[in-house]
Amino acid sequence: MEARDDLGNEYTDWGGVFGLAPDGSRTQGEVSGQPGLPADAGTLRLRITFLRGGQEHPYELTLSIP
Repeated sequence: MEARDDLGNEYTDWGGVFGLAPDGSRTQGEVSGQPGLPADAGTLRLRITFLRGGQEHPYELTLSIP
């Protein structure tokens, strides 16, 4: 995970995903980042890269922060 808010702050992957579910359809755990968001941030742009079958699959999204 890579992330940056509209104020220019960067966030790093803090781990959480630790392996495949028993049926192999998803990972166990959660994706999390650090540090926490400042109160005046308005948007967060995320880039999450999944590894499947030895290939990387990146996804980008922008979230509005209420």
